[in-house]
Amino acid sequence: MNRFSSRIKVIAILISTCVSAGGQSITPQPSELITTAPPALNSNESGQQRRLTLQSATDLLIANNLVVVAARYNVDILRAQRIAAGLRPHPNLTFSATQFTIPRVLQNPSEFFTTNKENGAANSTYTLEVDQLIERGNKRQLRLSQADLNTQAAEAQLGDALRQQIFQLRQSFFTALLARENLRVLKENLDHFGRTENLLFVQVKDGYSAGVDLKRVQLQRLQFQNDVGNAQQNYQQALRDVFNLIGAGDTPSFANATQLTPAPAMPSVVPGIDASLDVIEGSLDIIPTLLWIDDLRTVALENRPDVKAAELSFRAAEQGLALAQAQRARDITVGAQYSRNGSDNTVGMVVGVPIRTGRFTGAAIAQATATKLQAQAQLTAVRNQALTDVEKAFTAYNISREKLHLFTDGALNTAAEVRHIEEMAYRDGAKGLLDYLDAQRSYNQTLIGYNQARFDFLMSLYQIEMATATTIVK
Repeated sequence: MNRFSSRIKVIAILISTCVSAGGQSITPQPSELITTAPPALNSNESGQQRRLTLQSATDLLIANNLVVVAARYNVDILRAQRIAAGLRPHPNLTFSATQFTIPRVLQNPSEFFTTNKENGAANSTYTLEVDQLIERGNKRQLRLSQADLNTQAAEAQLGDALRQQIFQLRQSFFTALLARENLRVLKENLDHFGRTENLLFVQVKDGYSAGVDLKRVQLQRLQFQNDVGNAQQNYQQALRDVFNLIGAGDTPSFANATQLTPAPAMPSVVPGIDASLDVIEGSLDIIPTLLWIDDLRTVALENRPDVKAAELSFRAAEQGLALAQAQRARDITVGAQYSRNGSDNTVGMVVGVPIRTGRFTGAAIAQATATKLQAQAQLTAVRNQALTDVEKAFTAYNISREKLHLFTDGALNTAAEVRHIEEMAYRDGAKGLLDYLDAQRSYNQTLIGYNQARFDFLMSLYQIEMATATTIVK
């Protein structure tokens, strides 16, 4: 009777622990993801903790991410170059003073500005000349067109940097959420094994259970402790990736790196986790979406900023080739001249034309042609890469959707039923405690697999968003 009573006590504790583990791991609610703020946490004036949502993290990334900031400065550089490309050549002013007869002009300073009566060839001469370069061959318009296209390409590259950095943020953010959900399951399972170990220790001490069962539970608990440590490491590393992407990678405290929306203070989502690390808010749940590959291919080629940047760079290279060919039209320099020779005033005109430009023009055309061919090859490569990214993302979408269906179509219920059957068998004495513990472990592994399936499906949708540069996840 005492042995049966001990079994009933073990079952009662196991049931309460398992119900808690199952309910929280499968359907986490946003309200569960709020934690109590310790003194070190960043908080607002009312003392409420600030939490990091995906939207707030995205806003911080757009403002502070250093890769995006560098791309934004590149746009400023190209805009300044565009201004320089549109400037016309400025006139050139030249002044010269020659033919000072020394030491005569020093002995008679008036000869600086008058005619030398003894030797007219020794008169001091002053010349003022204004020259203007006249560009031919429509060079200025070609420079402007090329600079405009380069600026637009830089703006598209900024959009591409945003696209890639936002995807990395989503990947790191949901990796942290996945690690936290798995950590929740493992923590609860570890606590469950701790209670079971204590009960078995009492049973062994009282002679109601064999010592080998206690040792096997202790070994299993050691494995769960190792799994918890790995999950904590994955969680903290993913958080570091998130904060690095939002421009707070050098912040020593996780909490001080969050500048977020205030939320009511509630217990931590993961019992035992450092509250200063529980600073993100989100869910792995997603509404399934139906997609078609042909539409995705078309959207990718139309919307991807890297494709647009490659197209604009190719068009800029075409303008560069036209500009190089325009060098065949020789520029002319014209000028007006005023000269004072002794007491005489004279005026004149200057016209300058380059004599030999063929070799320089040929070299410039050869370079511009190679640049155009290079840009054309890069455009083809970028388009092919875009289509490849769509194919890979769509494959990941189909496979992850099927994996998710395996869990939602019955795997979770099957694992719960097996656990219940093993529980009843242990209660009736038909099976040992370890059979029931094995069923519980399988159930928890199923929950972790379900979390991974949700993560994979969600990331496949974000991968499609990145491949097509359009919004899919609402």
